[in-house]
Amino acid sequence: MLMKNVLIAAALAACLGTAQARSTAMLEPERVMVVVGNQTEEAIKGAVVRGGARHDWIVQADAPGKLTLKQNKNNKHEAVVEVAYDNTGFQIRYVSSINLNFEASSSGKQIHPTYNRWVQNLQRAISAEINSLPPAR
Repeated sequence: MLMKNVLIAAALAACLGTAQARSTAMLEPERVMVVVGNQTEEAIKGAVVRGGARHDWIVQADAPGKLTLKQNKNNKHEAVVEVAYDNTGFQIRYVSSINLNFEASSSGKQIHPTYNRWVQNLQRAISAEINSLPPAR
């Protein structure tokens, strides 16, 4: 019986250790400023939508100056972010997630590293779309 309890305790410790290892500090990107001159808010919005689509982010809500995007992988992992934008730039903010180990505490926010990768890819894709815009007239 003692051996069985030791094995169960070891298995639980291994599982908890794995869950802990799969969390990291959550990336909260700074605002990205537009360097392509005189873009319209509508052009920036289009760049956000196209950049998101490159990595399977779907627009969930559309309000003036703000898009809510959702990333869903295999109906198992999901992240929702808000992209605030205007003609001078954009910023990505966390809204919610499912199965990405999000945890907020006094020491900061933790999340699965996959979320950070998704957000970095989204930010790069949006920036690339903005940089490919022709200068506004």
